[in-house]
Amino acid sequence: MKIRDKELKKDIDVRDKECPKRDCYWPRQDPGAFSPGAGYSQRDPHQKKITWICGTRDIRGCPVGVSELIPPNKET
Repeated sequence: MKIRDKELKKDIDVRDKECPKRDCYWPRQDPGAFSPGAGYSQRDPHQKKITWICGTRDIRGCPVGVSELIPPNKET
Protein backbone atom coordinates (compact mmCIF):
# COMPACT_ATOMS: atom_id res chain seq x y z
CA MET A 1 0.00 0.00 0.00
CA LYS A 2 1.10 3.60 -0.41
CA ILE A 3 1.04 6.27 2.25
CA ARG A 4 1.86 9.97 2.10
CA ASP A 5 5.03 10.88 4.02
CA LYS A 6 4.34 14.26 5.62
CA GLU A 7 8.00 15.31 5.81
CA LEU A 8 9.03 14.25 2.30
CA LYS A 9 5.64 15.04 0.77
CA LYS A 10 5.95 11.85 -1.30
CA ASP A 11 3.88 8.67 -1.66
CA ILE A 12 5.83 5.77 -0.13
CA ASP A 13 5.13 2.08 -0.82
CA VAL A 14 4.94 0.43 2.63
CA ARG A 15 3.44 -2.60 4.39
CA ASP A 16 0.66 -0.75 6.23
CA LYS A 17 -0.41 2.69 7.43
CA GLU A 18 1.43 2.35 10.77
CA CYS A 19 4.88 2.05 9.15
CA PRO A 20 5.96 5.70 9.65
CA LYS A 21 5.66 5.14 13.43
CA ARG A 22 8.12 2.22 13.38
CA ASP A 23 11.90 2.30 13.84
CA CYS A 24 12.40 0.19 10.70
CA TYR A 25 10.73 2.79 8.43
CA TRP A 26 13.29 4.01 5.86
CA PRO A 27 11.81 5.98 2.95
CA ARG A 28 14.04 6.10 -0.12
CA GLN A 29 13.89 6.35 -3.87
CA ASP A 30 13.41 2.98 -5.54
CA PRO A 31 16.77 2.06 -7.10
CA GLY A 32 15.17 -0.71 -9.18
CA ALA A 33 16.00 -4.40 -9.44
CA PHE A 34 19.60 -5.53 -8.95
CA SER A 35 21.19 -8.11 -11.22
CA PRO A 36 24.72 -9.37 -10.50
CA GLY A 37 27.09 -8.21 -13.22
CA ALA A 38 24.53 -5.81 -14.70
CA GLY A 39 23.76 -3.53 -11.75
CA TYR A 40 20.42 -1.82 -11.17
CA SER A 41 17.64 -1.52 -13.74
CA GLN A 42 14.21 0.04 -13.49
CA ARG A 43 11.45 -2.31 -12.38
CA ASP A 44 9.10 -0.79 -14.96
CA PRO A 45 11.00 0.60 -17.97
CA HIS A 46 7.94 2.61 -19.10
CA GLN A 47 7.68 4.49 -15.82
CA LYS A 48 9.17 8.00 -16.00
CA LYS A 49 8.24 9.10 -12.47
CA ILE A 50 10.57 8.30 -9.56
CA THR A 51 8.89 5.99 -7.06
CA TRP A 52 9.55 5.83 -3.32
CA ILE A 53 9.64 2.71 -1.15
CA CYS A 54 10.50 1.62 2.38
CA GLY A 55 14.14 0.56 1.94
CA THR A 56 14.07 -1.84 4.89
CA ARG A 57 11.11 -3.72 3.45
CA ASP A 58 12.69 -3.86 -0.01
CA ILE A 59 16.14 -5.05 1.11
CA ARG A 60 15.48 -7.28 4.14
CA GLY A 61 11.71 -7.57 4.39
CA CYS A 62 9.70 -6.39 7.36
CA PRO A 63 11.09 -7.32 10.80
CA VAL A 64 9.65 -10.42 12.48
CA GLY A 65 7.96 -8.45 15.28
CA VAL A 66 5.82 -6.46 12.82
CA SER A 67 3.60 -9.43 12.01
CA GLU A 68 2.91 -9.89 15.73
CA LEU A 69 1.82 -6.28 16.18
CA ILE A 70 -0.32 -5.89 13.07
CA PRO A 71 -2.19 -8.57 11.10
CA PRO A 72 -0.38 -9.40 7.83
CA ASN A 73 -1.52 -7.48 4.76
CA LYS A 74 -2.88 -9.82 2.09
CA GLU A 75 -0.97 -7.86 -0.60
CA THR A 76 2.44 -8.71 0.90
